[in-house]
Amino acid sequence: MNSLIIIQANIKQIMTVDGGKKVGGFSLFAKQAVKYYSVGASGVLVNLGILYALTDFAGFWYFASQVIAISVSISSNFLFNRFWTFRDSIEDQRNSVMYVKFLIVSLIGMGIQLGITYLLVENVAVYYMYAAAIGIAIAGGINYVVNRRWTFGIKF
Repeated sequence: MNSLIIIQANIKQIMTVDGGKKVGGFSLFAKQAVKYYSVGASGVLVNLGILYALTDFAGFWYFASQVIAISVSISSNFLFNRFWTFRDSIEDQRNSVMYVKFLIVSLIGMGIQLGITYLLVENVAVYYMYAAAIGIAIAGGINYVVNRRWTFGIKF
């Protein structure tokens, strides 16, 4: 019985935020995950909307449109995550430092997504839209965990 109490105390200590303020660590994690994926979904809409508008309406080359679209969606995702998803849990960091970290993680995530999509389409003959969805889910999960800890400095 005593070991159970010690384990519970250790779990509560691990799941603290903001200088020891007790919070439901997993519920905080889940709440932030829902916000993070909501922001990600808005980023997908921003990305695809800009890509479509620049390519079909403005006549840009699709690759140039995609570079612009990805850049805007990464920036909008950072701002929403910084000031909404993680606003109450962020340690004292400069926004520019967090943005560079977020950008690094986002570019790695983009590489993971593209790699997974390519491998599934070319080697397993998965329909490209399904492959992209799988790539987005995997890269998004990795991005969430890394951004939460490294970019935004959240302990749990």
